Amino acid sequence: MITGALAPSLGLYILVHSESSKVKRVSFSRLAPESTSCLAEEIAAYVEVGGPCPQAELDFSGCTRFQKKIYALVQEIPRGGAMTYGQIAEKAGCSGAARAVGRALAANPFPILIPCHRVLARNGLGGFAFGLETKERLLELEGYLRA
Repeated sequence: MITGALAPSLGLYILVHSESSKVKRVSFSRLAPESTSCLAEEIAAYVEVGGPCPQAELDFSGCTRFQKKIYALVQEIPRGGAMTYGQIAEKAGCSGAARAVGRALAANPFPILIPCHRVLARNGLGGFAFGLETKERLLELEGYLRA
């Protein structure tokens, strides 16, 4: 089932792809979903105003052990904070593996819940699966960047 809710400051809908009680994926869309859910609304509200990150049962079955390790570290980055790909690699005990961290984050099935937008390149924003404009806007909403 796919549900969603509008995040007005992004001009995008946050979509939650779920199966049973588990979240399979979170994504963004310009198109409105057919239905909404409490979780989608909580994630959209979190994007807009902050507060505690919504809790959900995430389905990591398609993720590697390395990806899970990186995702756990990225979840520790507080709203309004950021780290570089190299810092995450170092923290994971994989010094020099910044590109591997970037690849793991590019495959992140749970953006916002696992805030990969808070991981930056050493000399700029780096990448984001949903576009640099969205990454920049998320960082502005969180107070890391000025609008």
